[in-house]
Amino acid sequence: MDAIDFGSVTILNSPDVRAWPVTATIGRLELRPTGVRVFYTMPAAVAVWRPVPFGDGQVTFTLWIVLQIGGQWFASGCIEFPPDYIENGGPPTHYAENWYYDANRWGPMTGHQPAAGERVGFLITSGDTRNRGGNLGAMERSNIVTVAFPAGDGPAVYDFTLAPPTPVPPSPPAPAPPPDDVQPLTVLVKELIDAVDQLTEHIGLLLDQLAKLQRDGVKVHL
Repeated sequence: MDAIDFGSVTILNSPDVRAWPVTATIGRLELRPTGVRVFYTMPAAVAVWRPVPFGDGQVTFTLWIVLQIGGQWFASGCIEFPPDYIENGGPPTHYAENWYYDANRWGPMTGHQPAAGERVGFLITSGDTRNRGGNLGAMERSNIVTVAFPAGDGPAVYDFTLAPPTPVPPSPPAPAPPPDDVQPLTVLVKELIDAVDQLTEHIGLLLDQLAKLQRDGVKVHL
């Protein structure tokens, strides 16, 4: 699920990918002094994004940035990732000068360096989607994630795979008191049990006396 409504985003210097199917999920994002690392997953039923021709080499996906400027969201595919790259894009404090530096291509995004704590979005798309796109590959994208932009060059690590906390089940309700018509019956049963115990005790005493009389030679007729 996109953390930003992609339909309300203005895309600059890249093809319109808003209708592309979301087949990749970003699970972790690392903004490092040496570049951005993107960790993403795809369902087993979806074919992985294969590298496409890019200049003298290849590119697997393009990293996008989504910025809010003057109350409006803007997005652009800025950094291509060749298949052998684990990170790219340089330090976070230089995104404005390294990613979207030409006003003719990026318009209002140009020169906007995110402030510490600013909400910034990221996504990736298949193939090459920088400069209005080259070989677009599968024409699929990931979900949009947002982060609080770091104060320096990091590393700042954002994990989107953490499961929500398990809700604590409510305590079971206290047992309801027995109905009023059950209480007299309970008392009656207790009284009956007490009477049986007393009767048993008396019978035991009588049997003891009977045995004593028989031992003394007294004939007893029952």
